[in-house]
Formats: sequence, structure tokens, C-alpha cells
Amino acid sequence: MILFDCERMRYPYSGFYSYSVHLARALISESAFHTEPVGIYLPRAARLCFPEDIPTQEWHHFDKHFMLFNRHVKLFHASNQLSRYIPRRFRMKVLTTVHDLNYLHTDLPEKSQRNFHLRTRHAIRNSNRIVAISEFARQDILEHYKLGDRPVDVVHNGIDRYGGPLTAPETIPEGPFLLSLCRVVLSKNLQTLPALLEKNDFRLVIAGQEGKDDSSHAAILQEAERWGVSDRILFTGAVDEPVKHWYLQHCEAFLFPSLAEGFGLPALEAMQYHKPVFCSDRTSLPEVCGDCAFYFNHDFEPRAMQEEFEAGMAAFAAGAIPPEKMQVHLDRFTWERAARQYYAIYEQML
Repeated sequence: MILFDCERMRYPYSGFYSYSVHLARALISESAFHTEPVGIYLPRAARLCFPEDIPTQEWHHFDKHFMLFNRHVKLFHASNQLSRYIPRRFRMKVLTTVHDLNYLHTDLPEKSQRNFHLRTRHAIRNSNRIVAISEFARQDILEHYKLGDRPVDVVHNGIDRYGGPLTAPETIPEGPFLLSLCRVVLSKNLQTLPALLEKNDFRLVIAGQEGKDDSSHAAILQEAERWGVSDRILFTGAVDEPVKHWYLQHCEAFLFPSLAEGFGLPALEAMQYHKPVFCSDRTSLPEVCGDCAFYFNHDFEPRAMQEEFEAGMAAFAAGAIPPEKMQVHLDRFTWERAARQYYAIYEQML
């Protein structure tokens, strides 16, 4: 059996949660075409997310390595490089998906950088093979870690073709609004966005869970006061899928000025609704968004950003990025395709 790690489903509203549940479901469907079945390593609360007949192994907080030494498991797929539950590879084959080395591209304290480095190094050392979710992440891994003869593949994430209901939020913005959907932390660079509200009537909705400290929140409010737009910023906190997709469908544009992304899934989610996407030119975003997005200047100079936003909105309205072009681009990123690529790697490893 192949055991796929969904331990990070302990954290709802996170990118790892979304990655785990969508890829697990696609792997379950793909397993019907292969002789080696897939099982799921998951917290008890996530059991109802999957069919009853799928074998599971329940996560416990005291797991380190010994809980994973199941004689029926031939290959353990760690869904992220930060997992503390990766088994020793001499016991079974181990594949680890490395999402990013974002600690290299942000101004984290030295202690935090070292912690991320050591956990990633531990994951790589205990893996027979590595998968990166973007070519950018792959090159980062090759440059900063010793891999020996272990290959590093690239398997892009898919996007969720959401077909459920849309639910209006309790507080609906008064007038047209711009949307940014991400965790509210400094690496997302959200404090650059209030400048875009000058000389127009847009509101800015920032939807996402706030980080452990409020430094990003405070920086956003400080910039909003500087530009005289404090009354047009709305923080929603974490939102569930029906509300998230309501925001995506009703926004005028999607803003994603992040400094460090292993992939950048929210930008693609906005493209599903044929929204103009404005993002940074950092890390993986140009690779993932391609020519279906507009890019802010590298230094995020406010006046230049205002001009870039105004020009991009005008170009989009004039048909610069038609829906057909966005759809062709999005078709490259499906969970079904990712599952097929992962199963090909599993079979090579076994």
C-alpha cells in the first residue's frame, strides 16, 4: 500500500489542508487504474472527507516514526517538507513533496530560518525521492541542499473546480471591491496594496487567517492611513469555501503581491472567474501565472503600482486576456493530472 500523508489537515483554512484533501481525493480516483492501492494518514476529524472503504491510519500527536512502521505500507508520501512524522527511509520507500523554500526569500528572524532549514534538511535526508510543486522550487532545492543521486521531479498543483453553493458574507462591501486572499503575514506584502485605492472608489477586502503576530495587520493599517483610505479596508479573517468563492466571483480584480510562493494557487482560483490578476514577479508566480496576469514592479514603488494597476484594468477591459486564453492556461493545472504524475513516480520507486 501507498500511504499518503494528510496530517496537515489538522489546520483548516491553510494551503496545506487544501493541497492534502484535493490531491488525496484525486489519488483515490487514480488508484482504480493501478494495482497498488492508496491509503490516507490523517487526523480523526478528517476521516469523513474520504470514502469509507479507503484504508486509513489515524494520526496521533505522539507519533514520531514508530506508528508508521506498518508492514503493509511499501511507500510513504509525505505531503510537505515540514512534517515531523516522516518515517526513516530504511523501513520503507519515502517520497516527500517540498512546497517551497520561502524562508530564503523573506526577512524571517535567524532562528526561524534555521528551524525551517533543519526541518527541510531532515525531510530530504529521509526521502528516497523529492517532488517540487514548481520549477522555481526545484531549482531552489538543487541549489541549497545536497541530494546525492536522489531525483527531484516537478508536479504542479491542481486547482479546485468549485461547484458548490456561493454564500454572501455577513458584511458585504459597499461598492466595487478588490480582493486579496491569503494569510495575513508580512511575506504576503499586503501593506503595498492600500496605495491602489487612491483616486478611485474601490474597497479592498483581505480574506485570510491572520498570522501569530499582528505586524502585517498593523503595517496595512499604517499604509491605509498614509493614503487616506482607512475606511475602505475590510479584514474578514478566515473564510469557508462558499464565502471565498463568492468573493472571487464578485471582486473587480485579484491582488497577490506576495514575496514568496511555492506555487500561488489563489491567483489561479481567481482566473477561474475571469478576473484580472495583479501579482508580484517574485519566486514561482511568473511560472504559474504566465501571461494571464499583470505584474507589479519588482520594488513595489507605490506610484508605479498605481499606474500598473490602472493600465492593467484598462487592458483587461479591452480584452487583452480573453476567457478562452485563461481557460487554456488553467487546463494545465488539474488534480487529476497531478495524481497521474504522482502514481507514475510511485510505480518507478516501487
